[in-house]
Amino acid sequence: MNENQNATSYFDGGYFAYIGYSLLVVFVSAISFGIALPWMLCLFQRWKTKHTVICGKRMCFDGTGIQLIGKYLLWSFLSIITLGVYSLWLTININKWVSKHTHFQGEDDNNSYFDGGILGLLGTNILSFFVAFVPFVGLAWSNIIKTKWIKSHTVCDSRRLIFQGSLGSLFVKYLLWGFLSVITLGIYAWFVPVKELRWETENTIDNENTTEAKIKQSEFRTNLHTDASTFKTYRVENEMECVKSGITDTISQEDLLKLANSNNRAAQYEYVVRYSNGEYNTEPFAEFLKASAIAGYSPAIDLYIQNFTAEDEEKMLEEAAQKGHTFALKEQMKKYAALGLETNEKKSNDISDLLLAVRYSMLLEEDGILLNLEEQELVKECIHKIRRILSAKKGKANVGGIIACAIIIPIIIAIILSVFTLFIPKRMGMRPTVDESFTNQNEYYYTDTAPMADSIF
Repeated sequence: MNENQNATSYFDGGYFAYIGYSLLVVFVSAISFGIALPWMLCLFQRWKTKHTVICGKRMCFDGTGIQLIGKYLLWSFLSIITLGVYSLWLTININKWVSKHTHFQGEDDNNSYFDGGILGLLGTNILSFFVAFVPFVGLAWSNIIKTKWIKSHTVCDSRRLIFQGSLGSLFVKYLLWGFLSVITLGIYAWFVPVKELRWETENTIDNENTTEAKIKQSEFRTNLHTDASTFKTYRVENEMECVKSGITDTISQEDLLKLANSNNRAAQYEYVVRYSNGEYNTEPFAEFLKASAIAGYSPAIDLYIQNFTAEDEEKMLEEAAQKGHTFALKEQMKKYAALGLETNEKKSNDISDLLLAVRYSMLLEEDGILLNLEEQELVKECIHKIRRILSAKKGKANVGGIIACAIIIPIIIAIILSVFTLFIPKRMGMRPTVDESFTNQNEYYYTDTAPMADSIF
């Protein structure tokens, strides 16, 4: 289902190109009094997306300034009349529009969207604001929180993005970039946005490339190869059954008929195939074919179901499909595809029918059987729906958790700062001012225990 399971993510845009596009956006927007901003933003976004590769799949952006200009004017108007309050929704709307027009090159799904909500955004912003005050790592931690939230709510062609960057890694990079910017008198700072974009992209994958997904895909492919090998074994067994029954290319019609009349299922099938000339519904061919199919001879089941309606057709079809016969595999593929596609993914996350349809199609492919265009489109629809369901399951927003963290973390930070405020002065030899009478009453405490307190704090 994914040709690039082990492929990496990266951004290959150049430093000077990034700087050039950034300056172009500012310059053209300024001289046009903001009118050209939508076109410039689309130009810049198209360049950045073109140079972004996620898990080996290069991305593309198809948004245009004409499409954005109406929304740009509306969003600007709403931000003005609400005195900036609408700017909260502006972030959501921009991400939704950009995500909708961002795709993987060569994909035909076009199911891209951003499903972050205003509560999640508020919680994330509150949380990132407070953690920014944590000494040393605050800025890196704040940026990681924002990036994780945005990526986790971005779906590109039914693949949800996942950000795996660590706080320690970004913190070290910030230290390095800051140091280089200082010693180069700010020159290196021009290159930092590209450095950060590259790091962010390198730590972004889609939900089909998580460890859990790779394990499931590996199991799926292993089972597929096992089934394909089993089918070959069944075919050999069928051939051996003919050999054991004495059925050869030179056997006479009379001898083959005798074997068929003795209820030899292989002989019954061979007699029908060799001498019916396609007239399966004539005597005795219909009886022989039915008897061989009921006896479980899989080639006969395949042929019988193609030409007759059987009471236990479903059972016979499934049995023939499990033994790798082309007609049965195609019929079962269509059956399970229809069942899976008619299920509303918003009400059900069951993908078992869809997976069976894809499995049967891949078994046909393993056997060198080509699907027609209609069948190929049916399988594509199944794959697209599987991806939509899996990406939707991965993207359930834990808004409550975000808001809880946004409340709890500031309290923790306040406690830490309180501890520092209370005890750091003691460590530096400073003593809180106290009432003299209280000091005299507690002289023992301040004379005997103060050194121990200094050693602890």
